[in-house]
Order: sequence, then structure tokens, then C-alpha cells
Amino acid sequence: MLVFIFFSRELSQADYGTYQNFWVQLFLLGSIATIGIPAFVLTYSPVFVREMLGKLTTGSYFKILFWVLVVASVFAWLRHEDAGLEWYVSAGFFIVYALNAIAEAMLIVFKRFTYLMGVNLFYTFLFIWLHWGVLQDSYSMSDLFMYLLLLGVIRLVVSFGTVKSHLRTVTGIPEEEYTLADIRSLWKHIGIYDVFNRFITWIDKFVVSLIFTSSISAVYFNATYDIPFLPLLLGAVGGAALMQMSTHAKADSDTGAINVANNMARLLSSVVFPLFFFLFIFRAELFELLLKAKYAESVPIFAVTVFIVPLRAYNFTSILQNRHKGRVINTGALLDAVIAFGLMYPLYQMYDLLGIALSFVISSYVQGAYYLYHTAKLLKVGILDIVPFVNWRNKIAIFGVLFVVLHYLSSIQLSSSIVLLLGCIALVISVMVTLLIELKASRKNHGATVSQSVD
Repeated sequence: MLVFIFFSRELSQADYGTYQNFWVQLFLLGSIATIGIPAFVLTYSPVFVREMLGKLTTGSYFKILFWVLVVASVFAWLRHEDAGLEWYVSAGFFIVYALNAIAEAMLIVFKRFTYLMGVNLFYTFLFIWLHWGVLQDSYSMSDLFMYLLLLGVIRLVVSFGTVKSHLRTVTGIPEEEYTLADIRSLWKHIGIYDVFNRFITWIDKFVVSLIFTSSISAVYFNATYDIPFLPLLLGAVGGAALMQMSTHAKADSDTGAINVANNMARLLSSVVFPLFFFLFIFRAELFELLLKAKYAESVPIFAVTVFIVPLRAYNFTSILQNRHKGRVINTGALLDAVIAFGLMYPLYQMYDLLGIALSFVISSYVQGAYYLYHTAKLLKVGILDIVPFVNWRNKIAIFGVLFVVLHYLSSIQLSSSIVLLLGCIALVISVMVTLLIELKASRKNHGATVSQSVD
């Protein structure tokens, strides 16, 4: 986030766009290269992971490595064509990135959280320090990626050594026996869904990085920059929801699953809804103060992109995952991609870059509706029974009025910096107060049907 802000402010749009194109192409092609292995590994126990690694043949490992090398070659070619970066730096960086993603997933499975926190904090510090050197003209952008590659290699060697030592300590046998065919089937449901999700997250920025100039790419990237903590929040809440659903007895599984999903939706909306109104209403001040006036063109695109945020108030796949409806989940991910691609060009013709962003917003809402329909059908209830509709309606009305009135009154006499500061204070207070109310209601209604009211 710090690099995003400082590089946006200090670098020219062309240089910043070239820099961000590197990461956009790395993240999208990296998700394709790792073929969902990190997400697949995270789903299972250390014993299962050990058994799975033992069942994979040498040929399987070579196939995976060959696939990573093929995608790395594509990445290296793209970076050489766009920025003139040496092919061995780009290819090496890509391979190290992909292998680090797998190693980190395995360390999470082994619950090496202290190690991961320490390594990631140290890596983050050096990452920021190295970027600061570019801003001070101590070395070039090409040198930066060479240093980051060396840092990544050290991280990879240490991580794989730690993984190897922990694999030796894993004892016991899996609760179920899995053949190689079973493992392949499980991967198709979990891994492919993860690839689709990551693909759809980055594909618009990837297309822009290929078709348009670096300056235009910089404008689009800043307008569609993902809010860092939201995926983490959704992932944590989704994991907690799955754990709670698994504890319900079969006789009460449907009612229990609905209660858990509703409760999680109430908690998520306490953060997501005020955040949405803050970002949408205070968008001009955010860009003016954080990224300077040179990114004013990003503001209208951001105004469209931010409509993705309300969707984060619900974990659309938690019940489907709990009921092992992998095909429905994967179909929804495919539907999202097809609609986005289908709308991208005609909407671009109508609204320029804003149309590209709009195509992904529309496809995301269609995907959410698809998941809600199939979840309701699975549980034999109406859609309004699986979402806290009244609770959401009240929050939207309250937060909408609050932030609109605050922005209108404060912007009459006050400077942009003070207006933004007041908006931030209102956001923090709104989130804290609403979360306290919902947590109190959750404890009161524990084990009962979740209330649809705000209080």
C-alpha cells in the first residue's frame, strides 16, 4: 500500500504504469502457473498433505514444473517486450514467486504462523526499503527487480527447508484413503475455482496492460486497486462460517447453516457498507490527497469499481462449500468470466475504460445472484430467507444518509484534507459501533434464528 501511494505520487504515469504492469501480469499468470495448488493444499490436514505428496509420481512433479516454466517464459517475453527487462530476471522472478506461493500454503497447513509472520515482516521491510532506493535514484527499476529476485530466492530456500523438516515430523494416517484419481478430482473442484477467482480479479488489468500504453494502464490500475484487507476479512469469516456449519447436527443442518450465514452477513455488512459509502462519496478527496491531481481521470472509473464492495457483505459460497457443491461453485466462476468478457468490448466502445470496469461489476452481481439462487434451491427456502435483507436495508439507509450529509456539510467551508479526515473518523466510529451492536445481538440470539433488525 505504501509503495502504491508513493510510486503513484513520485513516478511519472508511464514509469508507474510499467512497474504495475509487471505485478499485474505476475499475479494473473502466477495463478495460472500454480493451477490452484496453494488453495487446494490449504483445505486439508498436514497428514493428508504428506500422503498426497507421497502418492504423486516423479512424472507429476516434472509436469507441474514444466508447466511453471512454460508460463514463466510467457511472462518473461511480455516483460521484455514492455519494459526491456532481461528475460532471466523476469523468468527467475516468476518461478520463485510461484514456488514461494506453494511453500507458504504448506507452512500455513503446518501452522507455522510465527515463522510466517517473522519472515513476511522482514520481507516487507526490505521490499519497502528497496523501493525507497528507486525513489532516491540510488539504482534503476531493473536493478530493483534483480534485488527483489535475490530476496525471493533466499526466502524460498528457507521456506522449503522448513517445509521439508516439518514433513518428516508429521505422523498418523488420514481419516480417509485417497487414490491419485481422488486427489485429482478434489483439486478440480477447489483448485480450478481458485484459478478462476484469481483470473477474474486480474484479467481486466491484464488486458489493459497489453492493449494500452503504460500511462493509461496506470490510470486504470489506480482506479481498480483492490482494498487490501477485504479479501482477508472475507476469507477469515468464510473459514469461520464453514467451521461453525460443520458443527451442526444433521437434523438441524439447514437451519444452522442459514443462521450462521445470516450472522456472518450481519457482521460483514457492519464493515463493508460504511466502507462502501465512504469510498464512493469521498472518492475525489481520496485521489486528490493520496495520489495527486494527475490521477483525476481515475476517479470516475473508481466510482464504478467501488460497487463491487457491497458484494463482500456476504460469503456466497460458504453453504455451497459446506454441502460439497463444487460444480455449482465452478460454474458460477465460469459464468462470471464469460459475462465479463462478453460485456467488456461493447461497454468499452460506449464508455471507454469505465466500460471495462463496469463489465466486471455487472458480472460479479450476476455471479452473486446465481450462487444465491442455487443456495436457496439447495436448502428449499426463498432467497430472502438466506440473507438478512431488512438488516441490510436499514444499514444502507442509515450509512448512506450519514455519509452524504457529512460530506455535503463539511465540503461547504472546509478544505479537502479536513473533509477526508472527518470522513475517516465517521467511518471508524460507524464500523466500531455497528460491530458492537451486531456482536451483542449475536450473543443474545446464539442458537436462535438470527434477527433481521439492526438492533
